Amino acid sequence: MANTHSLFQAYNEKIKLSNEDRENLKAARNSLRFRMKKSYLNLPEEDRKTHSIEFQSQGSFVMDTIIKPHANDFDLDDGVYFQGSLSEEQRVNTQIFHDIIIKAIDRNNEIEDIIDKPTCVRVKYDRNFENRNLGFHIDLPIYYAENIETPELAHTEEGWLESSPVEFIAWFEDKTKSSFRKVFLNESLAYAEPYEKWLSDIRKTDCQLRKIVRYLKSWADLKRKEMPCGIIMSILAANNYAENERDDIALRDTLININNDLEQNNFTCYRPTPKTGENLFANTTKEEKDFFKNSLESFIQSAILAISNEDPKESCLKWKKHLGDRFPCHLAKDEIEGAKVYAAPPIKRDSSRSAL
Repeated sequence: MANTHSLFQAYNEKIKLSNEDRENLKAARNSLRFRMKKSYLNLPEEDRKTHSIEFQSQGSFVMDTIIKPHANDFDLDDGVYFQGSLSEEQRVNTQIFHDIIIKAIDRNNEIEDIIDKPTCVRVKYDRNFENRNLGFHIDLPIYYAENIETPELAHTEEGWLESSPVEFIAWFEDKTKSSFRKVFLNESLAYAEPYEKWLSDIRKTDCQLRKIVRYLKSWADLKRKEMPCGIIMSILAANNYAENERDDIALRDTLININNDLEQNNFTCYRPTPKTGENLFANTTKEEKDFFKNSLESFIQSAILAISNEDPKESCLKWKKHLGDRFPCHLAKDEIEGAKVYAAPPIKRDSSRSAL
């Protein structure tokens, strides 16, 4: 039985953010924050009395499940919060809040484009600026918050939507047992030091569930077409995580558990935080579902063969088929696990479809 755990450790280092990548993204984020704050302070005093503007990091950057995409086009989510006491009926429409942010950002030589999306304002950075060869964009979801713990997202097509990105981080971090506290983000000034320590600690520990999410997101990024988004991959992984001393075994068993979950629950993935109970596959087409099902089953079969194979080099090629050229087969050594057996969970299949 081949043991490719060490290869997964090397692969993880290739796909996770380096310190330099992280600092580049933070610098761009902080520059945007400064410009938005400066623009806001230039508003008439009467307008500034009505609202304050704050920012809150969110998503995979906080949870450290962010990956280096194959096309080297990073993304970061940074929430923009207008804090005030206006009811939904008293506020201007959501598009005006988007327009305020777009005007505040303005363009410079570094910014290639500003795209107004229904759920956020996307700021796309020039890959060739100062020869950095680093492509990335920053998504700015915009919220109105009477209470920072229960913000509403400014959706330009659907109006004000209940949303709570911090609740999702808390839900995921509870799965990792990382001792995350919502006050780290909700009361960021008062808890800046413990939050930074928490971030440092989770990056040093790099628990297996975070790595499994990265592996799944990297697999999806390589395939691109019709694959689930990062939040779905994170939920599926967290709900079906199969811990093991080896990453290759943990990934195989998590993939099987995800497959069984989708088969048993009619291909649903429910949001665990507001909007609680929303099926994130609700708008997925049959073609997209079939593509994901077939891709998942193919990955599972390769994972089973990879782990049962006694030749690590042949085993590695099974993983590389789904994880791409960054999977380091050149590091594979002629090592056999020995007598220890890691039996795979049983796979439930849709009887209406033939197995791959």
